[in-house]
Amino acid sequence: MADFQPFQALTCNLDRLRHQPERGAGLADVLTEPYDKITPDMQAAYYARHDRNIVRIILGREEAGDTDQCNKYTRAAEFFRSWRQENFLARRERPAIFAYEQMFRVGGRELTRRALIGRVRLSRPEEGQILPHERTLSKPKADRLNLLRHTQAHFGQIFLLYPGAGAELAPARSAASPLAKFEDSYGIRHCLTAIEDGTSLNTVQQTLQPLKFYIADGHHRFETSLNYREEMRRQHPNAGPDAPFEFTMATLVAMDDPGLVVLPTHRLVHNVANFNADALRRALAEWFDLEPAASLDELQARMAQAPADDHWFGMFLSATGFALLKLRRDRDRAALFAGQPPLWEDLDVAILHTVILDRMLGINEERLREESNLHYLREATIGVESVRAEEGQAFFLLNPTPVRAVQAIADARSRMPQKSTDFYPKLPTGMTIYDVSV
Repeated sequence: MADFQPFQALTCNLDRLRHQPERGAGLADVLTEPYDKITPDMQAAYYARHDRNIVRIILGREEAGDTDQCNKYTRAAEFFRSWRQENFLARRERPAIFAYEQMFRVGGRELTRRALIGRVRLSRPEEGQILPHERTLSKPKADRLNLLRHTQAHFGQIFLLYPGAGAELAPARSAASPLAKFEDSYGIRHCLTAIEDGTSLNTVQQTLQPLKFYIADGHHRFETSLNYREEMRRQHPNAGPDAPFEFTMATLVAMDDPGLVVLPTHRLVHNVANFNADALRRALAEWFDLEPAASLDELQARMAQAPADDHWFGMFLSATGFALLKLRRDRDRAALFAGQPPLWEDLDVAILHTVILDRMLGINEERLREESNLHYLREATIGVESVRAEEGQAFFLLNPTPVRAVQAIADARSRMPQKSTDFYPKLPTGMTIYDVSV
């Protein structure tokens, strides 16, 4: 059974922000995108935006002369300690589950995604309560574990899905107390409210208790939380089942929420030894029908017309331009996918990885883990320009992975390749903070 609970969050002291206009205009100035979306330019902009921006904790700068005793993780811990001491970050008096809304535009539509933020009891995937759908990489997990060890707090949430439309929780949301409203630099409007009364909290918990949760985003943070829990259990064997480290902070969204949007994550190939564009096209022709496209817009428009049971991809090469790749229906994929996880032969991103990246370009699982030959991009224009600038060798475009495929993969105890889904918009980091210190 799922165990989703209220918690005493640390939040930014809005009165301090309002009385320090020289340090920033509001809450949006101290929050960030998730750490793995922050580019070096974004990191610099966050540093300049406010001297209490959460980037100093979640993705601090490395400095000359850093040692094991003084580094970005120890500085993060000191920032966290001092911001609490000066009451810039304050613990709320009462435990709460937070109702959270994001209002945004995508594809010409105005949408609202409704969510709940609380703490969820950790469980391993084999226990069947919280199910992942993507593979992870080792470097981000090591980085997040170091940060968690030093700060003993979660600053971002695991993004979880649950079956249903969420309408049954509307009364609990309507009873919530307003806490914060703000608009970020991307034009996304945010509304956070605190559900604190016992009746509403009980409604939320009882409604969610029989359900399974599916990880939409935050697989690295989830695995890090599990690893940290095991460390803390060894250090504090008598802490009990409700110790703070037995939980992690999570945001829940219903699978049928009208505002649930999944964007594709495209693949930029680089540094492949002996790469030959002509040889790649000949290899592709054995598996795909290749149709030229005049522009990126035309290519993406044609990709979006793919029938439900077909698998279409986009490609850009500097010598030949844009091409639509249609997987041929007469190709037998069974042997090729015999050793792969369940459901991979019918999943676009897995077909790309198995048939093209691995079989044709030699980018195998080891090289994926090492992050040697792929950049993962949301913006297709960046991939195209990178190939034109000879910073990449080939660029492959994907259609979005359907939410139901996420559920099916997770229920089958399978895993998609890394970076198979991009749930939009991202959850801001630092809006609520969960202290897991004992």
